Amino acid sequence: MIELYEGERLIWRGHPSWRADLGYFIRWGLLSIIPIAIAGILKANGHGTGFAYWIWVLITIGFWVLIVVVDVLRRAGADYYVTSRRLHIRRGILSRRDQSTHIDRVQNVNTTQRPLDRLLNVGTVDFDTAGTEAQEASFRFWGVAAPHDLARVVETFLAQLRERAQAPGDGVSA
Repeated sequence: MIELYEGERLIWRGHPSWRADLGYFIRWGLLSIIPIAIAGILKANGHGTGFAYWIWVLITIGFWVLIVVVDVLRRAGADYYVTSRRLHIRRGILSRRDQSTHIDRVQNVNTTQRPLDRLLNVGTVDFDTAGTEAQEASFRFWGVAAPHDLARVVETFLAQLRERAQAPGDGVSA
């Protein structure tokens, strides 16, 4: 959890959804069965592999466990925050990388969903910010569940901020 400044409130918090990694699981899951498939084919044709078949089963199970652990660690190491003052991305478990920008610098909020993402209701929300270097100008919340809901929350909050800034009598002009 990030430390909130005085007067700052948390609007939204999230992290990548496991559903966003379905393609990862399919790709690496299929690759992980190659050892047992080859061993099975060789065994069926009367050839040996140098190991008992049950060892190939254990190797395949080990690959599956590794795939799941890597995914869990990768997702657990990414937290996304939207507060009343800033956007914040925190990445890493052993080492940390924090990226933050003032929310009033957000110019555009874009969502991206591939066909599978739409089916699973996950996607990427890109926040384009003003006046920063190209690499830091884009904040990307990847793998977010219900990305359109997050975009709507942020856009609503930004509209309220801009209305307050343009309200007569506060001495603030746009």
